[in-house]
Amino acid sequence: MTPLDRLQQIGRIPLGLYPTPLQELARLRSHLNVRPRLLIKRDDLAGPGFGGNKIRKLEYYFSKALRQGYDSVITCGAETSNHCRITAAIAAQTGLECHLVLSPASQSGVPASLFLDEIYGASIHRVADSGSRASAMAELSDSLRAAGRHPMEIPLGASTPLGALGFVRAISELESAPGVIFHSSSSGGTQAGLLAGLRLYGFRDTHLVGVSAGDTAAEVRESVQSILSGLELMLELPARTLLTEIHVEERFAGPGYGIPSPESQEALRLLGRTEGIVLDPVYTAKAFAGMLAYLREGRLDSSSSVMFWHTGGQLALFSATPP
Repeated sequence: MTPLDRLQQIGRIPLGLYPTPLQELARLRSHLNVRPRLLIKRDDLAGPGFGGNKIRKLEYYFSKALRQGYDSVITCGAETSNHCRITAAIAAQTGLECHLVLSPASQSGVPASLFLDEIYGASIHRVADSGSRASAMAELSDSLRAAGRHPMEIPLGASTPLGALGFVRAISELESAPGVIFHSSSSGGTQAGLLAGLRLYGFRDTHLVGVSAGDTAAEVRESVQSILSGLELMLELPARTLLTEIHVEERFAGPGYGIPSPESQEALRLLGRTEGIVLDPVYTAKAFAGMLAYLREGRLDSSSSVMFWHTGGQLALFSATPP
């Protein structure tokens, strides 16, 4: 049995709208006057909860929950969390009770994601800071079990080998191999899945660049390598089969996680004004700023095509007023 055969056997519930669109960025290319063909993979249009990369990851977690008889899910994040919002949306769609352990966001007003968490019917459990989330999740899980419930805990961001399978599978949507793929990288699941998928689907010459949203390159690489090792076990591959260069660019993280930089703000406006596509201020604008810098520096002139993998998150631009 091949690793891809094994991938098809691992439980997954289809929740997204696939394949997500792959669009040409012709006006941006003309504006920049660069040689490579520019493309964007629109995972921001993937489906529930206003789309984003978490849908691909959560398809595996919700399949496990439904197959194994869980009646509720618990996960955590900040009040602005894309992961929590999409978890709440999918829980509503599949009929599972949803509990979210949320730490405060610095954003003024009611974050749009928090507003939607409540619309989707999630139970909100607030903690003082991000460091308190893991222990609060464990306590909540114990409390629910004591009350006769059967909750499943989903780790922060679903950035685990199980979640990363969604991005291994995502590579199958590419009909040809781009020269370079840029994407936002933080907890490592998306980058690990894409790296493994490129290897397993035979796109070995494609170069993948993860642009850090805030962590150091060393921290992101460590997370990606750990998840790659876990993928080897899940897909029954020999150890170190997926060993490869993990390219993480940390120059565009700006002042820190969740804090825009002049480069990311320029990237957000440029893509909006040339292509009518909106990025988010936390992740994708920083990653797109990295891609723009590489293009402007002439570092990608030898590539026939450059792809940006849009992982969603645009709701971070907005706050909401409850009705």
